[in-house]
Order: sequence, then C-alpha cells, then structure tokens
Amino acid sequence: MEHDTWQVKVRQLERRRWVIWVPLALAFLAAYFHRTATGVVADSLMRDFAIARAAELGVLSSIYFYTYAAMQLPAGIMADFWGPRRTVTLAMLIATAGAALFGTSESLPALYAGRFLSSVGVGLLFISLVKIHAEWFRLREFGTMSGLTVLVANAGSMLAATPLAFVVEALDWRAAFYIIAAYSLVMAAACWLTIRDRPADVGLPPIGAVEAREGGIPAPAATAQASVAASVGTVLANRYTWPPFLAAIAVYGVFMSFLGVWGVPYFMQVYGMPRVEASNYMLAMVAGNMLGGPLIGFLSDRLGFRRWPFTCATAFFLAVWLTLTVWNGGKPPVWALYPITLAIGLGMSGITISVACVREVNPSHMTGIAAGIANSGPFVGAALMQPIFGWVLDEHWLGALENGVKIYPGSAYQSAFWLCTAVLAVGLGLTLLIKETRCIARAE
Repeated sequence: MEHDTWQVKVRQLERRRWVIWVPLALAFLAAYFHRTATGVVADSLMRDFAIARAAELGVLSSIYFYTYAAMQLPAGIMADFWGPRRTVTLAMLIATAGAALFGTSESLPALYAGRFLSSVGVGLLFISLVKIHAEWFRLREFGTMSGLTVLVANAGSMLAATPLAFVVEALDWRAAFYIIAAYSLVMAAACWLTIRDRPADVGLPPIGAVEAREGGIPAPAATAQASVAASVGTVLANRYTWPPFLAAIAVYGVFMSFLGVWGVPYFMQVYGMPRVEASNYMLAMVAGNMLGGPLIGFLSDRLGFRRWPFTCATAFFLAVWLTLTVWNGGKPPVWALYPITLAIGLGMSGITISVACVREVNPSHMTGIAAGIANSGPFVGAALMQPIFGWVLDEHWLGALENGVKIYPGSAYQSAFWLCTAVLAVGLGLTLLIKETRCIARAE
C-alpha cells in the first residue's frame, strides 16, 4: 500500500512539473525576442533616432547583454533565497514596462531606458528556470531540460526574425514592442498562478527522494544554507567555474553579433536583399539552435559527458564560420547561405550545457548562484562583441550612405568575420579546459 501511494505521488509530481515548466518557458520567449529584435529594426532605429555610427547601434543592442549579464548573479540570489515564483512574476512586470517604454520612445535616452528595463526584467528569468529544473527534475534530465528550454525559448528569436520583419513592413517597429509588452503582462499573471517553487509546496516528495527510491543518484543531505556572500565566494573561487564561463563568452559573443545586430544588414548590404529575405537567414540560424540545443542536451545526458559535446560543437562552429569568412571573400554564393546559417545555429548549441558544466562543479545547494554566474558569460560576450564588430565596420567604411544609413562594403564585413574567427579559436581552446563531471553534481 505504501508503495502504491508513493507511485501515485511520483506520477503527480511528474505531471505537475510540466504545468509549472511550460508557462515559465513560454515567458522566456520574451528574453529571446529582445535579444535579437534590434538587428531586424536596425535601419529603422538608425533613421528615426539619427544614429550615425554602427558602433552606436552596437552599444544600444549591447545594453541588453551588459544588463542581462549583470542581472545573473542577483537572479541566482533571488532564485535561491526568494524563490522562482515571485522572481519570475516581478521579472515579467518589469519587462512589460521596458517593452512599452521602448515602443513609445521619442528620444535616444528613452530608447536606452526602455532597452535597459526590458533587459533587467528578462535577465531574471533563466536562473529561475534552472532552479525549477533542480527542484522538479532528476539530475539525469538536466541537460535535456536545458535543451528543451532552448527549443521553446528560441521561438522568441524566430518571432524576432521574419515575423518581426513583416510587422515592421506592414505597421512599424513600434507595434512589435507594444505586442511583446502585452504578451509579457499576460505571462506575468500566468506564472504567478502556476509556478510553485518546490514539490513540498503542493504536498509532493522532493525530487532527491524520488531519485533515491529509484536507485539513481540521491540528492545531497540537507545542508546548512551559507550566506549570500559565502556562496558567491565559493563559486567564484572554484577554478573549474571559469573555463565554461569564458568559452561561452567567445561562442555566444560571435553568434549574437551576427544574429542580434549585423546579420540582417550584412545580407541587405552585401547581397542587396530586402529585409524580409535577409531575416529568413536569421530564422535559419535560430532553427539550427532549436535543433542543436535539445540534441546536445540529450546526448550529453545519455552519454554521460559534458566537456566533449561542448568542444565538438564549438569546433564545428569554428569550421562553419571560417567557411563564411574565406569563401569568395566573405560572400558565399546565395545557394550556400541557408546551409551555412543553419550550421552556425547548430554549432553554437554547445553552450546549452555550459550552465551544467558550472553547476556540477559547485555545491548543489548553490545551484542558483552557480547558474547565475555561469549564465552571465554568454551575455558578457555579446555585449563586448557587438560594438567591436560595429567598430570594425566603421573603420572600413568607404563613405557610402543610403537614406541616412551607412552602407558597408563586403570587405568591411569580412574583416569583422576574421576577428570573430580568432575569438572562436580562443573559445575552442577554453572548452578543452572544462572539468568533466560525467553529469554528476557535486554534493558539498
């Protein structure tokens, strides 16, 4: 009888966790929308706000990434000490205000403020997802759930590609941000109603106890919770925290420089494509990431490795990027563009398991803080690389203008591509220094 009651509880837990996870993952769409939307509306922003230099547009875009990176540690502290439910609800309300302000902006400072607020809000989301994974899902499911999160959330990037281009052409760029503001408000309400921080909140057994009964790896025994400062210090002092963190800076920095800002202008200016057609190639990159994220996470969990999936994916990314850089002087034939952009999305998917690499080398009761520190790395990379990419373009600009927008030659883009190639090579070397955990979390 006791066994039957236990099995009922386990089945209830397995059903309830999806009721919690789905709205949270759907809320995370907003983060991916804001992450990439600037590239599609780049020329509109440069025209409407008299942005004269590519580096200035890169700074506007990079506000998201600096802010997002800065919010990861606070997000981890809030997830560990305040709980995902309250954190996510507050996050979506802030994101609502930011998107609305961005859409109504009539000046560059207001535009910056809207971008900043949006970034603060969505910057709090991912670590709460990681915390929910830790509380509601088995250890052996962590990589798979990270991949599924990438799959669902990348729908936001897809919305910020061709669909956003259609909205911009049919209405204007402001309408898209009003829509995402309304969506964020709805998701704030949905998350408050559905999310519960841990199984015990609804009378269900902890996931560690479930794993123990199944003969898997039991969760660590209850540990006295360290102070915030002590927890942060422990994670930062761990030398194994840094290789995946730094590798993610390189990989994601290159990826988001192209997807988030300069990919659409590249296809429009070098190939003479209209906005919608150029945005389709961004959609292909997102599709590659949507395929690669779950695949890398699943294979990592099933094979029991973290380092080598990350390394192999990064090596593939470097090879594809080098192809884009050298083929026909940085202008591959049009027929090759969809395979190349799809492959770029596949290659960057190795960072899907970067959080797992950091989480599993730090004490399990510091999951939120470890994940927060780890997840700031990619966004530091994007924040650094986007303006640098723009600076390289400006340095190679030949003076061409069209409707007040700078037109950069193919040679300028190729110079920026070479810089990205060097950054990816460094990232590949860093993946080799990642500590292999065999997908087992550190207990103490």
